[in-house]
Amino acid sequence: MLETLKDKSILFLEDNLEFAQNTIVLLNIFIKTIYHVVTISQAKAILKSRHVDIIICDIKLKNENGLDFIKEIRSSDLLTPIMIISGHKDESFLFRAIPLYLSAYLLKPIKYEELIEALQICSEKIIINSKEKINLKDGWCFDTKLCILKKDEEEYALNKKEAQFMKLIAYNSERLITKEMLHESVWEFEDMSDSAVTNFMLRIRRRFGKNFIYTIPDLGFRFNIH
Repeated sequence: MLETLKDKSILFLEDNLEFAQNTIVLLNIFIKTIYHVVTISQAKAILKSRHVDIIICDIKLKNENGLDFIKEIRSSDLLTPIMIISGHKDESFLFRAIPLYLSAYLLKPIKYEELIEALQICSEKIIINSKEKINLKDGWCFDTKLCILKKDEEEYALNKKEAQFMKLIAYNSERLITKEMLHESVWEFEDMSDSAVTNFMLRIRRRFGKNFIYTIPDLGFRFNIH
């Protein structure tokens, strides 16, 4: 799977130069193009001028907050795999990072095996995101370009919220989908009441069956799409 990363590119935001150099040596084993930057403004310049397949970001930079940078990215881009790195484990941060669709959270010093595992996850996500059609359970197929559902010879057009919802769960099939993620990706920060979410999920269950959605009390939803 990692061979698919050879022609990909990484944006690496890290202001500890010694750590960055050591990490780049490891990354270059699998990926040829690495854009190393030390400030958020430099990272933004790369994103505007270059194609980036994976983002690696330290969350605590000098006088800057890597988490705020990731939030800004996710306001318009939910697909690019993002890995974060940190000098120490922060449980409160993990909770705040749930809506950011992170592919990995790595602690310094990064272990080789953990980096391999994280790159594997990113590679799989890149492959999934590149698919125009995603097969779901019970013969359903989601066309990501046309935003329609297909089953046998029938096609079902989706409204905007339904299309955004299908993209969200198709690209994050193994993840817990929180209400915050629904608010950001499906409701696009419009008012979202609990009753609106309940009614929306009822419509989805009627179409796919009651076992399509599993409610995790106080946390969110998991989806049985394959």
